[in-house]
Amino acid sequence: MRTSLVSRIVLVSIFALAVGCGHGADPAPGASGQAARLNSARAGTRGDADLVSAVSAAGATTPVGLKFGLAAPPRVGQALRIDLVLAQQSGLDIDSLLLSLQPGDGLAIESERSFEFQSPPPGATQRMAVTVRAQQPGLLSLGATVLVATASGSVTRSFSIPLIAAP
Repeated sequence: MRTSLVSRIVLVSIFALAVGCGHGADPAPGASGQAARLNSARAGTRGDADLVSAVSAAGATTPVGLKFGLAAPPRVGQALRIDLVLAQQSGLDIDSLLLSLQPGDGLAIESERSFEFQSPPPGATQRMAVTVRAQQPGLLSLGATVLVATASGSVTRSFSIPLIAAP
């Protein structure tokens, strides 16, 4: 009984998070290929206040953070643009960043699945846009793995972006 209640609370919280993060944002037209990669020097399509942090087991100890924003609530069969913002820790000299996306069951990626950034300036923010399509209703997940390479080694961080698709 207690596990069921906790599960319901978690699902309601995720639903509120997924539905609410697209409201009030200025939806920009979908982009694909190299055009999906937005440089940190350019203006983004939404303010950082409209973004939500992706879930990571590493917490705040990670050298990078990932935030996302939805253009609209996810619906089965409809393309959905997700804006991604990859922020690196200030003062950290990074040789390269590689972000790779993995769709969970019931979700398809219709744009680039990976993005690479060579020698980003310390503390830079990288902006990307991806397009996904929910293939079934319910709780879906988009996984993101970031490989951070520095002169002293490399580290990998995993993130999860929860999506609740309506029929």
